[in-house]
Amino acid sequence: MAILRFALVSLGAAALPQFATEDAALRNATCDMNISLQQEGFLHEWCSGATSKERFPACFPNGVPDWHRENNVIVRLPDPSSCAVAVSEEWVVSGWSWKYVQLAPEESFSLNVSDSEQAFLKLIRGTVLDVNQIGVQNAEGHWETFVVTPPNTERSLQLDHRLKSIKAGSEGAVFALMVVPVELFNVPITAMDAAPTTTISGPFSEHFKWTKFANYFPEAFPDSLEFWNLAGILLQDHHGDRLNYNQWWTQKQTDDTDGGYHNHAGTPRNGTFGELHMVMYSAAPNTGMIVQLPRTVYTETVHAPEEIPADKKFFWNNRDNDYVQLTLPLPPGYVHGPLWSINVTDGEPTRDCMGAVRYPWHGLVTGPISATPGSSSNPARYTLWVVFEHAPEVITVPTPMLQYVTNAYLQNVVDWPTKACAAREVESDLGEDHKDSSYSAGTTFHALVALVALLAFMK
Repeated sequence: MAILRFALVSLGAAALPQFATEDAALRNATCDMNISLQQEGFLHEWCSGATSKERFPACFPNGVPDWHRENNVIVRLPDPSSCAVAVSEEWVVSGWSWKYVQLAPEESFSLNVSDSEQAFLKLIRGTVLDVNQIGVQNAEGHWETFVVTPPNTERSLQLDHRLKSIKAGSEGAVFALMVVPVELFNVPITAMDAAPTTTISGPFSEHFKWTKFANYFPEAFPDSLEFWNLAGILLQDHHGDRLNYNQWWTQKQTDDTDGGYHNHAGTPRNGTFGELHMVMYSAAPNTGMIVQLPRTVYTETVHAPEEIPADKKFFWNNRDNDYVQLTLPLPPGYVHGPLWSINVTDGEPTRDCMGAVRYPWHGLVTGPISATPGSSSNPARYTLWVVFEHAPEVITVPTPMLQYVTNAYLQNVVDWPTKACAAREVESDLGEDHKDSSYSAGTTFHALVALVALLAFMK
């Protein structure tokens, strides 16, 4: 196991959340989560002779983003068959404490959250029982919470203070447990170089750097764009397969921009994911998600041209289209349900010709959309959110959620052709002798312009 290093930046002892000390007693040699910094170099020999575009994603751990291919923190879970309860080391990201917990089937994890703190739970695999009513009531009368909540709705991930433990369902559970000092709910993000934004600690946290997205693609984005990224943690199961990737984002409310309008089209099969966002700090009352509803028409809007002018591509006119737009407000601690296309008969995500999960156009609203005086805070605020990029194997929607959530049906019809499927990129001139079984048509991404158009404001 790699040596763990810590870099503490504190708001003060009272501001940092403290987990129960008895958690340490639950961990032993077989239950340790292996936490390491991503190794330098590539996964396959042919990668050394390939271009940068050809290398992604096959030459890097599955799940890391194109703009942050290296220096990710990797957390590998122990085998749940030999470990009842496993608890990771603790991180603090912008004042929110963060741990990963794995439970074997029907095992429990004890909670000990003080009155000055609030806990939140985001499931990553399996189910938990009776934590709140955001799931399905099973045959035994328990409320069973799943990785996903009902489609096209928002739900709080808050845990009731009266809850003393978390119990896994029959298939076990993996979840992120977040604890935040209540006082931080009254602290807006107004600067990227001061607390609580910079309150970061934990294993290898010296590699967690808030970075302007323009630094990743300097030819495509102006440096003045206040859109920041902090990456990231890749969570793997005990076989080393991807379960989830977490990265954090901020966007300033006065930029006349937002978290981007995108649909993940053309993502390679082995890199596709179910994307869910949770807001940690909100800049405005309308902070949340916006999503177009396929096969709907709102006659009062004018469809924007497919090609947005370069000097306007960050702006709100991205959303001027003739589909009805559904908005999902996300206060701090709230997550949205699936926005992707769903097979209504079994709850599985539908996919395109490349194996990518189908999405309608969607984006994160940071607000406001008006230059009217007083519509922004003074000083201007940032929205800060975390994205969960779930492996597609764990994002099946329980069919009862589709039956009694009316607007879920509106999302099951993403069937228009995608550019990636209409015109597959010609294979590069990398010789066949240099390719192994890791190389596929999905390995080569499109040109940078296409990458920016599809992924730039992905999260």
